[in-house]
Amino acid sequence: MKLSEILTMWKKIVILSRKPDREEYVLSMKISLLAFFLIGSIAYLVKLVAYLLSRLFGA
Repeated sequence: MKLSEILTMWKKIVILSRKPDREEYVLSMKISLLAFFLIGSIAYLVKLVAYLLSRLFGA
C-alpha cells in the first residue's frame, strides 16, 4: 500500500467516527469494569489455589 492510500483510508475513518453519547459511554465503562473485575477475580483464585496446593504438598 502506498502512503497516499493509507492516508485516504485514515481520512475516511476520521470522517465516519463520532463521539459516543452518554448512554454508549456508560455501557462501555460498565463492560470494561466488569471485565476488569472478572479477570482480577480469576487471577486471585488461581493464585489462591496455587498457594493452597503449595502449602498442602509442602513444595
